[in-house]
Amino acid sequence: MNISSLRKLGLTAALICVRLVQAGPSELNYQGVVLDSSGNGVTGTRAMTVKLYDAAIGGNLLYTENLGNVAVNKGVYSFNFGTNGTGNPKITETVTVADGTSTTFQKILASTNVVTGSVSVTDGTYTWDQINGSSDGGVNFDASYSTSLRRITVNYYSGPPATGKVLKVTYRSPSAGLTGLLTNENDSWLEVAVNGATQSPRQKFLAVPFALRAASVEGSTYQETVEVDLPIKRLNKQYPGYGNSITDIGAPLPIGIGEHSGFNWINLLFDIPSYVKEIISITINYSVSQASYNYGNTYIGKLDFYLNNSVEQQILSYSFPRSVVSSANTVIPLSRVVPSGEAYRICLTIQSGNGASGSDVLGGAYINSVSARVRVLKSMGFQ
Repeated sequence: MNISSLRKLGLTAALICVRLVQAGPSELNYQGVVLDSSGNGVTGTRAMTVKLYDAAIGGNLLYTENLGNVAVNKGVYSFNFGTNGTGNPKITETVTVADGTSTTFQKILASTNVVTGSVSVTDGTYTWDQINGSSDGGVNFDASYSTSLRRITVNYYSGPPATGKVLKVTYRSPSAGLTGLLTNENDSWLEVAVNGATQSPRQKFLAVPFALRAASVEGSTYQETVEVDLPIKRLNKQYPGYGNSITDIGAPLPIGIGEHSGFNWINLLFDIPSYVKEIISITINYSVSQASYNYGNTYIGKLDFYLNNSVEQQILSYSFPRSVVSSANTVIPLSRVVPSGEAYRICLTIQSGNGASGSDVLGGAYINSVSARVRVLKSMGFQ
């Protein structure tokens, strides 16, 4: 997420892809959280736009929908999407089935509206697309596309393709809504903009399987308000004098960086217990200190929160307000369903104010406690 842009809007963080639930035959309901610069949930309305891409960074735009002003109550917002936007689904057509004699093939695409730069062709051996050109550099195989004629032309320069070889063209064409869009995509990522500020990173879009899991959590087999303390699983510290990294297993809280502590950063890892079915929120008690040096230059410690999955892929992130506090509680709303077989992990990163180590550390922060409000099976026996 663009933190600078959000601060101009009075927002510090927006935790996204909190929940996706099917709202109808062709709609999904999306829930998220918006926090202000103090870490508190905002109330009011925010203009929002949702987009889907086929890559975590860059990639092709699959779908976009302008949602207008969305109501936000104490940080929580919710909207349905999927019917009023524009999708760019893939369309695949057969150019030819080779007869073993021809070396040039042409086809006019069926759709009258083709997304710029989306046309590609393949015969299973060679490929060509508008962005990268021919897979063999145009030596044996090449193609071209006429936008005005909507015509693809394919040339084989080293003899005709074998009899029966199928040559196919794929392109994208705008259509209304999400219907049929995701069935032809390997993966897709969801991106939300709040008051024009794009949030990042994009979130892996799981659609119906995620929706079914989210819906099942609402059933009577789950207990909603269980508090569990999260002990440190692993602690990494960086201090050049000790070989750049020290790892402690099961270190106790509180722990952090103080003035002249010697460490310029510390990573604290907390595993979410395997019996947890949904993470409702994370509560972190912390403190931040400052130190001055060289005629009044002041340095303040830095804290960041990350929620990762079992392959260390970042799902959500949150940066704590960079201000001095002796003790403060921050509640990070998540309402995140834990997929079956998945194991989530929390990473808290503490950095010195001036990014230095050894005796030059100025400004720091401490994590005093970490707890989670979660949903578990009633059979777990929590009271």
